[in-house]
Amino acid sequence: MASQIASGMKYLESLNMVHRDLAVRNCLVGMNFTIKISDFGMSRILYSADYYKIEGRAVLPIRWMAWESILLGKFTTKSDVWSFGVTLWEILTFARDQPYHNLSDDQVIANAGHFYRSDGQQMLLPQPIVCPREIYDMMVECWNRSDCERPTFKDIHMFLLRKNMGYNPKDEKLNQLKVPVC
Repeated sequence: MASQIASGMKYLESLNMVHRDLAVRNCLVGMNFTIKISDFGMSRILYSADYYKIEGRAVLPIRWMAWESILLGKFTTKSDVWSFGVTLWEILTFARDQPYHNLSDDQVIANAGHFYRSDGQQMLLPQPIVCPREIYDMMVECWNRSDCERPTFKDIHMFLLRKNMGYNPKDEKLNQLKVPVC
């Protein structure tokens, strides 16, 4: 599933299009488990608890959003990469809980402030029990404070394809994400 989502987002990234609401709730599962990325979340009452109204702004899915999107209103393909990391966390936890389920909406916003200030108090989502270390490390790369240090969807897609194929080169460095230089 994750590699299909990364592939779809790689396509949007190649068109310089930003999704702004990537989450499991917006991934449709079709025949033969084909995944299609959509944006139905806000139109469904079922998901109303996933959105938060910030003063003077539209309702936002803050638990999936990069800190710069929450605080600065900056949406880029790199903020979508952040959301992909959260979406992957959802997949690996079987979407049993909301991201940061132990935090209130105000605490999620405060956590974004910790990222902004880079004060060492920022919280990441925990490693899911069924998540291999190298996959969690990739998720942490997606949540990098600096958007230009986050991987591209092309990098993420290639990484996941290698994992799906059981790719295991002798030189382990070839199997790690290459972070683009900004």
